[in-house]
Amino acid sequence: MRKIKFIINPAAGNGDAKKTINLIHSKLETTDLEYSISISGYKGDVERISSEAVDNGYTDIVAVGGDGTVLETFNGLYNKNINLGLIPAGTGNDFVKMVNINKNFDDAIDKIIKGNTKVIDIGLVNETHFLNVVAMGIDGDIVKKTEQVKKIIKGSPAYIYSTFSTLLNYKCKNVRIEIDGEIYNRKVYLVAVGNGKYFGGGMMVTPGAELDSENLEIVIINEMSRMKFAVLFKKVFSGKHIYESPVEVFYGKHVKIIADDPLMVNADGNIIGESTADIHILPKAQKVIY
Repeated sequence: MRKIKFIINPAAGNGDAKKTINLIHSKLETTDLEYSISISGYKGDVERISSEAVDNGYTDIVAVGGDGTVLETFNGLYNKNINLGLIPAGTGNDFVKMVNINKNFDDAIDKIIKGNTKVIDIGLVNETHFLNVVAMGIDGDIVKKTEQVKKIIKGSPAYIYSTFSTLLNYKCKNVRIEIDGEIYNRKVYLVAVGNGKYFGGGMMVTPGAELDSENLEIVIINEMSRMKFAVLFKKVFSGKHIYESPVEVFYGKHVKIIADDPLMVNADGNIIGESTADIHILPKAQKVIY
């Protein structure tokens, strides 16, 4: 018998997540499903609630929020044979695009009720899980800039503004990239390693990545003029940047990136280290409701 825990991040989507509470009750009360709702109270609380729900016999745990909420929820239930559900109520919502869930709360809750699942891969970087993309390069500086401006500018526009303002002074970095034992030395704007396609609120940086491929897609954006990079950046939203000559694409299961100079490691929008990223694919690691 299914038992569903909904975990709501009240800060997600400028409060949009809280708007789902009445709708969840109205829809679930018409079913015979056992369920409850918890609201997180602080950073890290989502993972605690998720872990406790596993201990209390819940079969399905649903993250109501953005990508950060989903990742925390996953961390609480990983390797426990529990279904991960998603109701997108954040500002970016990159991960849900990969499992065909849109920001229509009615539709998302209906999918939770139906309970169809698929098994997906998860990424691991420096012993930290990620769902979407790990990036090293200009992206780390952009993330820092975005944190400064997102209180004024929300979602993708904040990332776009931060990208162009960072680009004005950014210098490409020398990196060593090892992909399943093959070594490449490059001077790059960015190296992106994707389990999923999207980051930054909808940018399709690794457009060939699939959640069930058991492979990572590696996209290397090599040094070029700032003007050319600015033109190429516009194509990231469609994934067509990979067809430009300064861009290389590889696939692999184990990727290691080492930078000559300090370079931040950005995993799903979180800075989790510096200068070295040791990245693995964890195949068939999680069941997701879709």
